[in-house]
Amino acid sequence: MRFIPILVALVLPASTLAEGFCDVTDKQDVLTRLAGEWQREGTMVIDNAVTEIVKPSSDYLVTLSADGTGTSDFVDNLLGAAQDLTLADPRPYDVDRVDDVLDSTDRFDLADILSDTKCGPENLPQLVMDLPETKGMSATGTITYIAYFDDRILELSELTLKSDETVLFLTETALLTRADSAAKAKEE
Repeated sequence: MRFIPILVALVLPASTLAEGFCDVTDKQDVLTRLAGEWQREGTMVIDNAVTEIVKPSSDYLVTLSADGTGTSDFVDNLLGAAQDLTLADPRPYDVDRVDDVLDSTDRFDLADILSDTKCGPENLPQLVMDLPETKGMSATGTITYIAYFDDRILELSELTLKSDETVLFLTETALLTRADSAAKAKEE
């Protein structure tokens, strides 16, 4: 079933495919093309040694700026400010690692939605936001934005959540789409 969208993409003329980011390596070009507000839809898995909770991702906007910073309600509530985005080199995610994260959140449907790309994630720009440990409630780790197309980004979060009472591990996959596109679709 995962191969059907790939076959459809191979049969369609190249002009019907969205503008992709294959082999785009200029950070400013990536940031300029991705600048704006993005709506999230995904799944998170929170676990420790005893329990595992699977639930939908929180619905909030992610803002990526051409100046090289990113923020969201999650980041703002945790750190109080936008965080730097680094264009990863080497890229942390290849096809196998993306598949592993999608498998852990049971979201292979996201691979199908992004399968019309002409290359794999190892050839796509990956913007990484490192979250530092803070006092009190803390979420350390990385949020990675893999730019597939001008209208679709895959967000992968691998975080350790700490408080005085517990340590939890969060893995999250979310499809980001342009917020203005989502608003137009709701109006129609």
